[in-house]
Amino acid sequence: MFRPPIAISSAIGWSQVFGFRQGKDPFFARVRAEQLATINRYVPFNVTLMMINVLALLWSLRGIAASEFLLGWGAVMGALALLWTLRFSQVRRRGAAAEVSQHYFWAISAEVAAFGVCWSALTIHLLPSAEVDAQALLVLLSLMVMGACGFATAVMPVCGIAMVLVIGIGAVASVPAASPLGSGMVILTFISFGVVIVRGVVVTSFTMMSRMRTQTELGERTEVVRLLLNEFEANGSDWLIEVDVEGRLTHVSPRLSDVARRPRAELLGQPLLGLLGDERRGEARNSVKALTNTFLARRAFRDITIPVLVADETRWWALSGTPKTDAAGQFAGYRGVGRDVTEIRRSHERIVQLARFDPLTGLANRALFREAMEDALLRAVRTRKSCALLFIDLDRFKAVNDTLGHAAGDRLLRSVAERLRNAVGGGATIARLGGDEFAVMLPEAAPRRADHVARAVVAALAQPFDIEGQLVTIGGSVGFALGPADGASVDRLLKSADLALYEVKSNGRGAACRYVPEIRERAEERRALEVDLGMALERGQLALAFQPVVEAADEHIVGFEALLRWTHPVLGKIPPDKFIPVAEDTGLIVPIGHWVIREACAWAAKWPRHIRIAVNLSPAQIDDPLLLEVVAQALADNGLEPARLELEITESLFLNEKVSTIERLAALKALGVRFALDDFGTGYSALGYLHKAAFSRIKIDRSFVSRALQPNGEASAIIQAIVSLAHSLDMATTAEGTETREEFELCRSLGCEQVQGYLFGRPMPPEEATALVAGVLVEA
Repeated sequence: MFRPPIAISSAIGWSQVFGFRQGKDPFFARVRAEQLATINRYVPFNVTLMMINVLALLWSLRGIAASEFLLGWGAVMGALALLWTLRFSQVRRRGAAAEVSQHYFWAISAEVAAFGVCWSALTIHLLPSAEVDAQALLVLLSLMVMGACGFATAVMPVCGIAMVLVIGIGAVASVPAASPLGSGMVILTFISFGVVIVRGVVVTSFTMMSRMRTQTELGERTEVVRLLLNEFEANGSDWLIEVDVEGRLTHVSPRLSDVARRPRAELLGQPLLGLLGDERRGEARNSVKALTNTFLARRAFRDITIPVLVADETRWWALSGTPKTDAAGQFAGYRGVGRDVTEIRRSHERIVQLARFDPLTGLANRALFREAMEDALLRAVRTRKSCALLFIDLDRFKAVNDTLGHAAGDRLLRSVAERLRNAVGGGATIARLGGDEFAVMLPEAAPRRADHVARAVVAALAQPFDIEGQLVTIGGSVGFALGPADGASVDRLLKSADLALYEVKSNGRGAACRYVPEIRERAEERRALEVDLGMALERGQLALAFQPVVEAADEHIVGFEALLRWTHPVLGKIPPDKFIPVAEDTGLIVPIGHWVIREACAWAAKWPRHIRIAVNLSPAQIDDPLLLEVVAQALADNGLEPARLELEITESLFLNEKVSTIERLAALKALGVRFALDDFGTGYSALGYLHKAAFSRIKIDRSFVSRALQPNGEASAIIQAIVSLAHSLDMATTAEGTETREEFELCRSLGCEQVQGYLFGRPMPPEEATALVAGVLVEA
């Protein structure tokens, strides 16, 4: 009822509206000053009207009231009028105060209340004994005074309410109950009129305070905005911009002048679109068009990035703006903000570059290459022409990294990328997929061209590279597939090329191979073998066979070599040369090797003490940290003397020159286990490791034994040389693959201490071997 719907952020309480609990808040000091200034503004009118009415009333009551009372009452009223007139003159001369204390405010309120008390005293003194006409006059005048006082104190609710109460109560209390005016009617009239006046005073006061609060807050916010804008224009990275209806600059901040590198006076009046640079392609053309269309449509815009020519350099600005209107509400241009986003744009372009290209070589990366493959395949299907995918793997890159360091490896990769560009030629997409793996996509490539490019890549990578003054030879293998014949989808084509590359690497590397369906069939067969081999051990499908090793001098058995056999439930007996590489590639060789060592030692424990057992170890098994524990446990569990266990290893074990390899062999040697170097002469002839590994035996490969009887005598000379080397190093020799008596006699004459081959026995089951060394004949 009393509070109007005025929204302010800081609420004003009722007690503060009435002048209480205002504390030392400067805002209420300004409110009090405004309240007094409002009352003082109408002092001449109000005082003049009051004195006219006072004189008229005194004249009307000259015969009714005592002269002394009327003169006293008139003197008080005159004194109040004089006081207010003098204060008005003083305020007019000195100016209104900006802030007023609470003490002064209440002093003025007391003066105003004194006027009400004087009037109330008049009615109380005269009304009870006055005639009806005089009573009616006084009641009417009291109502008029209440209204006039309510108007005069409209912004000071305490004064207004006090005057209404004092005058109203005085008039109502003074009317005799038997008066013809009727006390009930007088009371109702004064209450109704008083409520109206009080409400008007309260609403007016609250409205004034709310208005002042809003103005104060707006002023503070405006000042903050002004300071921020000044700070923004002086030190911010962004700048304000204003253009008129024609798009000409009407406001140029110092910051805008700096980034445009032109004087402010020169920019004023310049068309904004006249600053645009020469970029008119792609995104730049679209953004310029968007800005132009927005200007024409007079719509707001945000972060439109446009090229701007600044001192012969194309910079990029992001502009945002909203339309502005003049006093008549007509479109008057734009007001907005601009910022230089050149470095952000360059960083974004760099990120895009990194996301799609290999940062080391500058070639396409895997994501971009896949997109190129998808496009090439779609075009091949549409045009019915083939596209070709080449997978390239560097053959000896890891050795370069390990010996020359990663920095040299990076330079080598960059050189490889350059050679690939030269070998492949234009129109192709070349990518580095990661590490030392590269790929080439040839759109619309016939089989002949794909084969030519693949061979050219192999030839280019076979040439030595000059890295930090050192010539490095690595070589490369290439597997390629044609789409859509070898794969109508990206993933299928990738798999086909990968299978072709695997085929090359399996057959010795340094060549190119095209995918054919047989490669996939072999791969699927191998994958099936991997799955089945993983379960073969727990299903009991693996077994050991033992082949005798015979002393050449008297032809008696001195040991057996344990050979692994796999009987597949569907495929039957699978040759070792087919499943052993699978076990080594998948890591299954490690758990299988543990089983072989334990099983071989268990059977050897049943043989005479002079019979030893030989077990083959692959390089993957040597890297097994549990190998030493497994060997020691197998010997202890079966009570087998360590010297009866001979571990056969090949020369390939020493290719990587790992320190851990020598350390593990030394630890096994410390157990008392013996070592034999298997297939000697067919590998890399790592003679320097014969001492380090402390071999007790060298096994001469069967390829030399089978050719020992040839007329040229080359193989027999090699055998003799190996025997001489072994004797000089205090090692024994075993000739593998002796199948005929002639081969055996020749090997014995050349100095071989032991022989092994079909002549003295094929691989046999453990029970048969045990019976053989026990002198028991076992029927076939």
